[in-house]
Amino acid sequence: MSSKLRILKTYLKYKNRHFKDHEDLKRYQEKQIRKQLKFVSTHSEIYEEYQGKPLSSYPLMDKKQMMANFDRLNTVGTNREEAMKLAIDSERSRDFSEKLNHITVGLSSGTSDTRGIFLVSDKEKDMWAGYILSKVLYGSILDKYEVAFFMRANSNLYESVSSSNIHFVFYDIYKSSEENIEKLKEQKPDIIVGQPSILLDLSNYASELKPRKIISIAEVLEDRDREVICKAFNCDVIHQVYQCTEGCLATTCEYGTIHLNEDIVYFEKEYLDEKRFIPVITDFTRTSQPIIRYRLNDILVERREPCPCGSCFTALERIEGREDDVFVFDGEDGNMVEIYPDFIRRLVLFSGDVRDYRIVQTEDGSLEVYWNEDDNMQSAFLNELQKMSEDRLFEMPAVNFYAYSFDRKKKLKRVESRRNR
Repeated sequence: MSSKLRILKTYLKYKNRHFKDHEDLKRYQEKQIRKQLKFVSTHSEIYEEYQGKPLSSYPLMDKKQMMANFDRLNTVGTNREEAMKLAIDSERSRDFSEKLNHITVGLSSGTSDTRGIFLVSDKEKDMWAGYILSKVLYGSILDKYEVAFFMRANSNLYESVSSSNIHFVFYDIYKSSEENIEKLKEQKPDIIVGQPSILLDLSNYASELKPRKIISIAEVLEDRDREVICKAFNCDVIHQVYQCTEGCLATTCEYGTIHLNEDIVYFEKEYLDEKRFIPVITDFTRTSQPIIRYRLNDILVERREPCPCGSCFTALERIEGREDDVFVFDGEDGNMVEIYPDFIRRLVLFSGDVRDYRIVQTEDGSLEVYWNEDDNMQSAFLNELQKMSEDRLFEMPAVNFYAYSFDRKKKLKRVESRRNR
């Protein structure tokens, strides 16, 4: 089957697939899981001993374990050292076209300490492209689109989206803003895909760009940032694609609600409280590098009320951030008190109208607040933090204020913890 035909077939499959209810979805998932486990238990050395066993018997996996067992896990005979060398060489040269035995190799950004390698076959690449198009195009696949895509690294995976009527242009975030803006003005994109930090920069040129759709990726989309971007581009919804090296995990519906992509991924939920959970994922479509009971390091917040779109896929209030960016304070009783990232963001919200900020908890538990606000704002922030410490019974940490700074070549993390646990 040709690449273009496979993309179209996948697009039509997922664009037209609808589930009556959760039971209908559950039956579909169970069928796909059985099929996937049969394949991986006979093609992946690490899973051979689990042949014929249910998903629940398979071990949990994370990025560190996946990289340690890379050679035994993948089903295409790819060597970790060779794959890593190709990925790093591509990063250095900024040429991402080379493959390893017809396999696309990519490198994760390393925001969770361990840099991960991902493998995608040509078939998987086409299926990914068809699926993404079914989720993000606002019209027919036969319509013409100009798509601007901002990323740290280009890839055969992303360029597979291009066709005669869908013109995909990669924008290297390592290039200067001025260079990228001039390129954007020439392209006149209908769809702009980029990190919130990039979209905020582009907001200054919104009147000249006028895209029909904005898609946020790679970073947590803060409520305040969403408001600024929406106002600048005069749109009601900033769409999100929750995509990582482990797969395309969630997308936004027409009502602006993020839904888990449960037609290609099965989610086990490790709840932290009534709504927050850590996802453990099993992908139905990845065979080159199987993703089986893979525990992510993200905190997702489940939405309890149904979405007006009527989808039976799990709806999210938001993607809150990394599990290791939960702040940890010294409790008054000698125990540690954990505060989720969203509550740290609220400290800023309650302090006043702040656009750019970063809050970092250092190794010793003190806070570094990076913003360009006046003394009144600083006092308001300290008052809000004091209220929180009294309510949650932890000792007030030291707080230092600095001018706002951000390296645009890295992912923007508004809330970041570096404290050792």
